[in-house]
Parts: sequence; structure tokens; C-alpha cells
Amino acid sequence: MRRLPALPLLACLLLASCDRAPAPATATTPVPAADAAQTVLAASQRFAALRSFHAELDVRGGPRTVRSAMDFVAPDRFRVETPAGAQIIIGDTLFLQAEGAIRQVPLPAGALEQWRSPLPADADPAALQVEDLGSQSLDGVATRHYRLRSGPGEHLDYWVDDQGLPRQIMRSGTAQDGPYQLRLRYSRFNDPALRVDLP
Repeated sequence: MRRLPALPLLACLLLASCDRAPAPATATTPVPAADAAQTVLAASQRFAALRSFHAELDVRGGPRTVRSAMDFVAPDRFRVETPAGAQIIIGDTLFLQAEGAIRQVPLPAGALEQWRSPLPADADPAALQVEDLGSQSLDGVATRHYRLRSGPGEHLDYWVDDQGLPRQIMRSGTAQDGPYQLRLRYSRFNDPALRVDLP
């Protein structure tokens, strides 16, 4: 089975920045899906079609936890709020802001696709190992919790709301530095007030 994306670029950006410087939804119960794999894949596809969203990020690995936030505005703009300040990504260019200067750093083509669609667009539901872990409330929003396994000690958890969108995604596994956990909690879906301007 294809390994799930490890979101390495995001984790590296947040952990590196740590070294440099110190609307509620109604709580209706989602209907359990007959096919958990298809539900998770459909949620990933709906998420990829969003025009904007806000995400709160936690990266836990080694002796520290890095907390940050991210805004996305279609078609290709991201703002990542790190402990060192805001970093803007437009297309395949990172506008790296440090020490009062802005440097443009090219990113590999397609490096940000996993931020929009955590599962590959061509993933085969029959090949996904998905477990339905039941209903769970996240900040008063009713969700259903699913777990995808991709290898020994490695899994991706999805919390899907009654609109079929992921409210939280958590990736757990082991990297070179040991165990890690990356959590993204989403809000402000298709909020027209979200903007990501050129720095």
C-alpha cells in the first residue's frame, strides 16, 4: 500500500522557525458511513475543493511542541504563522521573512498538494485500511473519527463533520528523530474574509 504523505515540509518549516525565535457549527450527529474508506476519501476531495480555510497546527516531536497557524486562499496562497513571524507561500515560492529581509525560496513543484489533499487524489478506497472509531465532539462540533493505517506504528486520523469535511487531521509516526505527531484542526471553511497578500 502507498505510504501516506508525511507532511515533511510543514514540519520542517515550523521546527526550523522555532530555532530562530522564541464560528461554531450546530452539534448534529453525523450518520455513520457504510464505507469508511470512501467517506474519508470523499472528505479529502471536498477539502481540496475549498476556496479558503484556517488551520491550527501542533507539531510534537522530540523534546518540544511547536504551535502555529495557517491560512489558505485559493488557488495557491498560504500564510503560515510561526514563532518567528508570518511566512507567505504563493504558488511554488516561499517568501521567507527573517531579520528584516524577505528572500524568495523556490519550492519543489507539487510540494504543497498534501496541504490541500492529505490523501492522494487517485487513492483507491479498496486499498485503504480505514477503521471507524465512532462519534466524537470537537469544540462542540459533532464528528466521526476514522483511522487510516499506512505502516507499522504509522497512522492518519480523520475527524469528519456532518458536511463531509475534515475538522481535524492527525498524523502519527516515527521519523529520524523519533516519534512525532502532527495535528491540524480546521475552521473558517470558504470564509471570504480570509486574505493572503504578497509581503
